[in-house]
Amino acid sequence: MLRRVRRLLQLLGLAVLCTVVAAAIVALWHHTIDTPQPLESVLPGEARIYRWKLGHIFYKVLGALDAPPLVLLHAPGVGASSYEMRKIMQPLAEHYRVYAPDLLGFGLSDRPRRDFSAETYIALCHDFLAEVVRGPAMLLASGVSCNYALAVAARSPQLCTSLVLISPTALFTAGQGGSLTELVTLPVVGSLLYPLVSSRPALRYAIKRRHSDYTMSELDYLYAATHQLGAQHAPLALIAGELAYDVSEQMDTLQQPTLIVWGSHALNDTRSIQGHLPKRTQVILLQGSGTYVHEELPETVVANIEEWSKTGKAAINAASKPTAEASETAISSQPAIQEDVVEPSGTPVAKMSEAAVSNPPVAQEDTQGLVGVQKVEAYCVKCKKKMAMQDPQEVTTKNGRPALRGTCPVCGTGLFRIGHA
Repeated sequence: MLRRVRRLLQLLGLAVLCTVVAAAIVALWHHTIDTPQPLESVLPGEARIYRWKLGHIFYKVLGALDAPPLVLLHAPGVGASSYEMRKIMQPLAEHYRVYAPDLLGFGLSDRPRRDFSAETYIALCHDFLAEVVRGPAMLLASGVSCNYALAVAARSPQLCTSLVLISPTALFTAGQGGSLTELVTLPVVGSLLYPLVSSRPALRYAIKRRHSDYTMSELDYLYAATHQLGAQHAPLALIAGELAYDVSEQMDTLQQPTLIVWGSHALNDTRSIQGHLPKRTQVILLQGSGTYVHEELPETVVANIEEWSKTGKAAINAASKPTAEASETAISSQPAIQEDVVEPSGTPVAKMSEAAVSNPPVAQEDTQGLVGVQKVEAYCVKCKKKMAMQDPQEVTTKNGRPALRGTCPVCGTGLFRIGHA
């Protein structure tokens, strides 16, 4: 009986293997006859080429010449390109000079056959800022590109004024390489795997995971992007884990103000976030959205970025003035944008009201009693100035530093300040 069961399992395994191989061969045939597909950028703005040392980089630029520069870095992936930023580029260009490049190996940029790595894209980001933007800029990134943007900001702070990171799961999960590294790099395996992951059913499944209200035009664009000569090289490097980059050390030294916009569905492992955020950070949690929150809720994302640019940076800077060497992670909501605020642990701590709510970072409240009648001032995000803290309490942050917590007497916004009264 055991021999019969074993024999049956072997036959089933062989049948599954044959089915997969046959599907891969069929997909390879369709991929070959459908490549290349016509592809044009749908982003607004002027199309330009940056002649980088490793290949030509296609990018779009939009916005006033004298506006603050903003560079949009799309996530690497199968069919990836700056197309991902199509819903936020135009509204952002009302306030910024926006640059949206296709990363090397993706979209309309060159797709050379080479060993792609994280350092490839860190160098590209650095050189793009230095040679195209020619000055410090805000970086907005998603996916693994969040790691590249953070690395550039930490290594070359003169090129980056601030960071906006969209659902940066890779900051907390990225490792070096993976179990598929050697397997995917085999020519035969890669040649069969890529046609499968770039087929219409696979792309449709990937889009549905990003957002449910996808359109056929979106599917057609991704299909065309995956069916370009050389389009398989960079995505296969990503699948193999070659594009991962650990930025845990850079997060500890990062000085630029940082805004993290999380889609609530992207917080699958909230515990991994605790204690690993950059110091000068604000976090916004948008309910009912996933990793590509800028595609699902573009208006809300842009509104949060604008509000943070106006008030959030000032709040972080004001909170860090009392003890600059011991600045904390500021996590606050944005006024008039009704979303949840999250602690570094990822747990929602408050539902937004009209007033902004400002909470201490790694907040483990160890209340030691009221401070008394002594006047304590802290910066109010809503009133945009220092206010006398109402009902101040002495608390201790998780790392043991003393702090003060209270509310604004005018608007009720939560106030927080490092140090004693």
